[in-house]
Amino acid sequence: MDSLETLGQPGAGTESQTEARMLLSCDRDELAAGVAAVQRAVSSRTTLPILSGVLIETTPEGLRLVGTDLELSVETFIPVSFSVQAAMVLPARYLGEIVRRLPEREVKVAFDGARRVATICSGKAVYDINSMEPAEFPLFPQVEGNVWWKIPGKDLAQSVRQTAFAAATDENRPFLTGVLVAWDGGEVKLVATDTFRLALRKVQADGDGKADESPAVRQMIVPARAFAEVGRIVQGEGDEVEIYASPNQVAFKCRKTTIVSRLIDGQFPNYERVIPRGWKSRMVVDRVRLMDAVERVAVLGKDEFGTVRLGFGGDTVTISANAPEVGTAFEEVGVAGNEGEKGETALRSRYLLDVLRAVDDEELALEATGPVSPVVLKHAGAEAGDYLYLIMPVTVNA
Repeated sequence: MDSLETLGQPGAGTESQTEARMLLSCDRDELAAGVAAVQRAVSSRTTLPILSGVLIETTPEGLRLVGTDLELSVETFIPVSFSVQAAMVLPARYLGEIVRRLPEREVKVAFDGARRVATICSGKAVYDINSMEPAEFPLFPQVEGNVWWKIPGKDLAQSVRQTAFAAATDENRPFLTGVLVAWDGGEVKLVATDTFRLALRKVQADGDGKADESPAVRQMIVPARAFAEVGRIVQGEGDEVEIYASPNQVAFKCRKTTIVSRLIDGQFPNYERVIPRGWKSRMVVDRVRLMDAVERVAVLGKDEFGTVRLGFGGDTVTISANAPEVGTAFEEVGVAGNEGEKGETALRSRYLLDVLRAVDDEELALEATGPVSPVVLKHAGAEAGDYLYLIMPVTVNA
């Protein structure tokens, strides 16, 4: 086999083989990050073999990487030097494993177009990977129009992390499997619910995050899975993410990466009517201490949801559980502040733990209006109105 240094150079094999080969060089870590980003859009259960691969092609903007499952598409560019323009589609599963394990920072890739074989080399490691036909790879979707909204990547990632987990997973009601993103004057609201709990995040859209004054699309339902992937890709990015919306698609653009998702059709439920307008019991509690206590007590939760009882009143909140054939568990957590009446409610521990893990606050405010009314968790500080998480109680026998 010819060495990578001779591929694409005069005298390397026959003239036809030389013309069919391309040699490029790039940084391993940048290639690994690019592959990891586009791989998030690749489905492992696709019935179309071409969708199990990552499109790789040289362009004037750099090495272009694309992954898609036709619902979610991700495109990114990384710096690269190359000698001949070419394209290949390599299996995402193996490509991701390979590039993460390459021993040296410099990666060289040669492509034999006649045999459709890519050779990846780093140090003494050499891989020959069969390519699928690039012409069969779907075109990357385009979302036309003006910027709908701008927001720093780290802020968008935080907003997604605090809402997307509350969306439903049952496909029988597709509109509940997404996150409602609604433009409302000077703010954008993100809402997700599975009817048992609800997460609402409000983000101001003024200043650097100002959106189009009159967006053609006032609201959209973004698939929770796609939104979660957006959050993972842009997390830690201080750069602004530009969001473009059309009646059936949404695009997120950040630096060299673009994520496009189809939108979900349907009417999102009127979530505002289930949010309590007041409270009868309110306490401020340490988030980590409450989370740890709920995790311990839920071990003896009565059912598959690990149902626990919360008791309000005094200078503590109590967490208890009862498994009739096993035993009981009980723990108290001190509260920083307590107002209103004493009370008790039963909640699914997983729903409570989900929000305690999703937010970063040191303290959270818990508000309740009765044993059969929703429990609401909010920020404890001045930004309390920016985020709200609601859990419906469950009925359990004593």
